[in-house]
Amino acid sequence: MRKLAIYILVIPVLFVMMVSCGNSGSDRKQGEIYGECFKDNTCNEGLTCETEYNVCVNDDAVSDSDDAESIDVEADTESGDDADEISEQDYSEEIYHDTLPDDAQCWEYRCKDGDSYCGYKKSAYYEKLKWGKSEDCPFSECIASTGKCGCESSEEGDIRCSGNVLRTCSNGKWQIRERCKAGCDSAIDQCKPWEDPDSGLFWSMESNAMIWQASVDYCDNLTEGGFTDWRSPTINEARTMIKNCAGTQTGGRCAITDSCLSPDCRDISCNLCRTDRNNGYNKINEYPDSQLFWSASEVQGSDILAWGIELYSAGIAEKFKNEYGVTRCVRGENHLQLCEGLPEHAIWNKVSSIFSTWNGSSWQPPLKGKYNETSSTAECRFKCNVGYKWDGYKCKPSNDLPECGAESKTPCKDSSSGLIWSSMPDKSKNWRDAVSYCINHSESGGRMWSLPTIDELRTLVKNCPNVEYGGECAVSEEKGLLAIYESGTRESCFCYDAETEYNKFGDRGFFWSSSILSDYPECIWGIFMGYISYGAHGRTGVEILINSNSDESSGKVRCVVR
Repeated sequence: MRKLAIYILVIPVLFVMMVSCGNSGSDRKQGEIYGECFKDNTCNEGLTCETEYNVCVNDDAVSDSDDAESIDVEADTESGDDADEISEQDYSEEIYHDTLPDDAQCWEYRCKDGDSYCGYKKSAYYEKLKWGKSEDCPFSECIASTGKCGCESSEEGDIRCSGNVLRTCSNGKWQIRERCKAGCDSAIDQCKPWEDPDSGLFWSMESNAMIWQASVDYCDNLTEGGFTDWRSPTINEARTMIKNCAGTQTGGRCAITDSCLSPDCRDISCNLCRTDRNNGYNKINEYPDSQLFWSASEVQGSDILAWGIELYSAGIAEKFKNEYGVTRCVRGENHLQLCEGLPEHAIWNKVSSIFSTWNGSSWQPPLKGKYNETSSTAECRFKCNVGYKWDGYKCKPSNDLPECGAESKTPCKDSSSGLIWSSMPDKSKNWRDAVSYCINHSESGGRMWSLPTIDELRTLVKNCPNVEYGGECAVSEEKGLLAIYESGTRESCFCYDAETEYNKFGDRGFFWSSSILSDYPECIWGIFMGYISYGAHGRTGVEILINSNSDESSGKVRCVVR
């Protein structure tokens, strides 16, 4: 009975010890009672290291614990169980579970059928040890010494195929390197080259991160899938890998192409999609290791810059050649060709390049654009800009647009500026969505809509000479004055009056421009039109303001055609 009483008292003590060991936030100091043991498995004087749980305990507690364990076995023996039967029960099928409960506490791991299993105690004192599957071990490599999945038997950096997944041995564990789009070739432990059905191009598996010149050399020397004719992709070819971003995918408005590699070709449409860290813009791999995808195209006029794709935003940008990015090598004939013969005051109707084949004497389908109001991705078609009509030979100005005003239909033309303005969407938008909305706006069939610059937005202001276009307020993209310190005084950038109407459309609220602050690129210039509190007074007013381009900030939108 004395020993049984000790057993009942000691088990709660051991449970406290285990909890103290399992909680990373414990404030017990190393070497003190219930704190972690020192590295040499010792503790402060009067304490002993309980090595199973790496915790310091009283010498008496360990002695009583030993007695308790022996009593526990004796008691089980009396009831018909012995230690071997208990051990066997721990491994029996009926007490393995596919998943552990949310409140499970794992004390140790064991291997079974090549997988890792975690043991837990469901209640404080009396539940027997049970086991649940912790991890499916690829290649049946559950390491006996740790009871966890790993790759101790493989060299660091070793690569293996498993299903459609390519894994590499890193820090003693198999980790996913790439999900193979075309399947995994276990004979050579590589992803099979993937053929893009949209372009007909074949793509290699993703390289490790490297600088630009190394990526070019890597593709020139690559042998993969039995092919040796790999090359680093041009920016045209690299853009065929983008999906879900209208501005930068093939045929998008971003002007960076094989035939336009100057920094002047890059505008806001080359970086308009919102940041997506899950990388939903990449056709072949939604979870790349690097955020930069190299092309072989160098920036025109520069020896130190090359064009790359920022995978988290689908943006196309100049990158220093000594930056680290990944590459996918490409092979196959590139049939993507730029359309030709776009007339003045016209836009391509859907795409500016098509897949065309040279038959020995001509390109089929032809690259010469034709006027057609129905959009197509297979033929080179164009249509006239909003405010113009096709007369059979060219796009001529149309006089059937109404003058912009509070009651006018849209699109309308502001005769004082020559700009054509759209209607407004029903809901406010954050800045990136506003940019995308205008680029993809199709009112009256036009696709050359843009978010207005701060100068263009100022042409809609009336009855406030300071804020009107060309007024005293210095904020101007045309003049290159987009820094806060260049804007002048606040008084020069607003007006307020009890009843004056300051907007040609009668609009109220904060309106976005496309003009980014030159000294704070995370902020955008805009104009507020409506009720303004000034001191103790509240009046109708107009003011040029700054707003953040974050997803939390919102504003109203009118798109413009220049």
